[in-house]
Amino acid sequence: MNIEKVKNQFDLIAKQYDSHRRCFIPCYDDYYVRSVSILKEYKAKARHIADLGAGTGLLTKEIFLLYPEARFTLIDLSTDMLEIAKKRFSGLNNFEYLATDYIENTPADCDIICSALSIHHLENDEKQRIYSNIYKCVPDGGCFITLDQFCASSQTINDMYNSWWMNYIDNSGITSEQKKAWLERKKIDREISVEDTVSLLRKAGFSSVECVYCFMKFATLVAIK
Repeated sequence: MNIEKVKNQFDLIAKQYDSHRRCFIPCYDDYYVRSVSILKEYKAKARHIADLGAGTGLLTKEIFLLYPEARFTLIDLSTDMLEIAKKRFSGLNNFEYLATDYIENTPADCDIICSALSIHHLENDEKQRIYSNIYKCVPDGGCFITLDQFCASSQTINDMYNSWWMNYIDNSGITSEQKKAWLERKKIDREISVEDTVSLLRKAGFSSVECVYCFMKFATLVAIK
């Protein structure tokens, strides 16, 4: 992963990021809200939650609504993204923000580690490394939830997904400049399939791994130690 390139791409669109999410994610509410709510069926309470590639705090916001008493650590390469997250959670004293590479600085002693639309930017060896780090950083009974972008196992079906997604975006109301910026960001994508991700998580040591939600290229996986 070219860390500086990723950081620059997301610094450029930080202020517009939230308002455009539904233009690029057709299943936004099921994805960010309903799939995440399953966490409460496993953990009634959590002490420390870390969000890897937290961006502006969209995923953190939904998990905060589930665990308002927890301590949150938001990690992202983009300082501009984190500045927006700081404004989102202004006045709350249980939040920490780290502008750093989460592969090198995975926070320890977390009941829950989460991530949304970030890990698909990593190369496969980096994916395995971060999953192994996460496994080491959660206690027995701890869990990891990842909302990410995946390719289909079949190239034919993946092409169908991409075509449908492009058509959706073209009719979402975004401008040609916004689409151009999105296509530029897509150049740093390194998608793998849900099945391959489950295998990597099991290899990292997680005993229970399941895809709990999937809509075309968007899926939510839960892994329990």
